[in-house]
Amino acid sequence: LDQAASGSVALDIGAGHGALVIYPDDRYRDQEIEISRIQDEGRRVHTGVHERATQAGSVLAAIFGSLPAGEYRIRADATTPGPVVSVPEAAVAELTLS
Repeated sequence: LDQAASGSVALDIGAGHGALVIYPDDRYRDQEIEISRIQDEGRRVHTGVHERATQAGSVLAAIFGSLPAGEYRIRADATTPGPVVSVPEAAVAELTLS
């Protein structure tokens, strides 16, 4: 496991903000995942996919620790739009990506 497996992640959620955790399949290992708000798909943010240790074993995860609440499109790659996920206010959305 890399450093991310043992590192903690701070989530900054509350009024107007939530977080998103994506569990991608192995083809995303050591890659980055981009997302964009539905109303502004030209502006993207990204985070790395890392293997993380859990009590149940290790999982691949991409964690967006603080996002304005709303609808986001996951980008399968630079040109291919993926699924849409809703990031709730003051909570964490989770999505499995294959």
